[in-house]
Amino acid sequence: MGVICGGGLLVCLVPMMTMLPVLLLRGRQNVIDHGQAGLAEKRARIENLWLQRPLLVAGVTGVLCALAATQLRKVYFDYNLLNMQSAGLPAVEFEKDLISATNATPNRTNASPKSVLFAAVIAANLAQAVALEQQLTNLSTVAGVESMAKYLAEDPTRKLAMIGHLKQELSSVRFQEPDPNPVDIPELSRTLYSTFGYLGAALDEVRDDAVLSQQLASLRKTIEDLRKEMFRGNGARMQSNSLKLAEFQRALFDDVRETFRALQTQDNRAGLRVEDLPTALRDRFVGVTGKLLLMVNPKKDVWNRENQKEFLGQLERVDPNVTGTPVQLYHYTDLLKKSYEEAAQYSLIAIVILVLLHFRSASAVVLALLPVAIGSLWLGGLMGYFDVPLNPANIMTLPLVIGIGVTNGIHILNRFAEEQTPGILARSTGKAVLVSGLTAMAGFGSLMLARHQGIRSLGCVMTIGLATCMIAGLTFLPALLNLLTRQYARREQPSVDNARSTLGREEPR
Repeated sequence: MGVICGGGLLVCLVPMMTMLPVLLLRGRQNVIDHGQAGLAEKRARIENLWLQRPLLVAGVTGVLCALAATQLRKVYFDYNLLNMQSAGLPAVEFEKDLISATNATPNRTNASPKSVLFAAVIAANLAQAVALEQQLTNLSTVAGVESMAKYLAEDPTRKLAMIGHLKQELSSVRFQEPDPNPVDIPELSRTLYSTFGYLGAALDEVRDDAVLSQQLASLRKTIEDLRKEMFRGNGARMQSNSLKLAEFQRALFDDVRETFRALQTQDNRAGLRVEDLPTALRDRFVGVTGKLLLMVNPKKDVWNRENQKEFLGQLERVDPNVTGTPVQLYHYTDLLKKSYEEAAQYSLIAIVILVLLHFRSASAVVLALLPVAIGSLWLGGLMGYFDVPLNPANIMTLPLVIGIGVTNGIHILNRFAEEQTPGILARSTGKAVLVSGLTAMAGFGSLMLARHQGIRSLGCVMTIGLATCMIAGLTFLPALLNLLTRQYARREQPSVDNARSTLGREEPR
């Protein structure tokens, strides 16, 4: 981002310093200013409202700064990336539902112990995997550990006997080929209707079991919906439904037959080996070099920064090389936050040096940075008052507001150095500052139309920051320059006694 933005500005600077002056050589760019003398007078009268009252403007500015300072403590950095996603996005809403369900049942009796986010611990061999799994399971922040270690390392004697008995019981089971004909919808409907009635009778018998009652009721509702869907539409639609049901029936029975075939052909001569694992499990939990993966599921919501820190702190004491999405999120957001804070510091230092080289005055540097400082303070106060946190998206406003906002003070000070008058709105400089500020606000303000909440917050914060810096530059800075000009004029004006003594020493004509 820094290379693209900085390089783009340099590329734009070249034609602005070369081609644009050439295009203006034969232009009549001042005609507009001369033809709008009436508007210039109106802008001057408006500007005089605060130019002639510099002490009042300074007082109002100070009060606003004090009020903004009281809200700064409410501004915080939101590390939760879920809060940046598009509102209403199905994946995000489902993730929040999972988090709510888990938090509602901390003992996880009715909730799944698995989290969407998990940490990854790598074991070099089976013995290390077993030891690590035991240590990780005992941690207070860990809900469970998924791995193939316990299956590969356990004593298989009892299971092998059970597998042998199961193979003997299933050896005589044979399946006929599925019926290739389309499903008879009326006959299927009668069968489903009978099943629907049996489920109703069963539901009456298990009213005391809330879980089973809910499952039976859901199954009855599904059967009812299926019967309605089968008869929906005309004859062609019903024929299509019949073919779809036949296709589903064949796939279902093929799956059942394959499952029984796998049970009948199990190898019970020895314990489970890595090569005996299904391909999906082997590819997920065993590496090509033989290393084993342990998926560590957190007990708390690790989108939350504090839970994330606690979870990773305990895991790193067991394995300093732990990785996975929670680890990446923790270090990514921390690195991003520090990077933009450092970028803001570097940009401020660079701006101070450039402004000092330009004006050759430390006071000019302070004056140029005043609009940025006041505007940033107002921005922080508004963010705190309206509960708008910083996040990994809008924190990039730190260097941007400093870099863009300081141009207001530089333009105003340049004009003041040329004309020694604090009035700017009646001249081209004031209009340039106003129009350039509004165009920048329009550009960043368009981001507020985005569905992504992080991009939207970036547009909102950047637009408000540019607006506050521009307002401070157009109001407070000219008023302050006017106040400083008056004080300098008083110091330079000779006193009455000095004037009389000077007159008295004049030689007679």
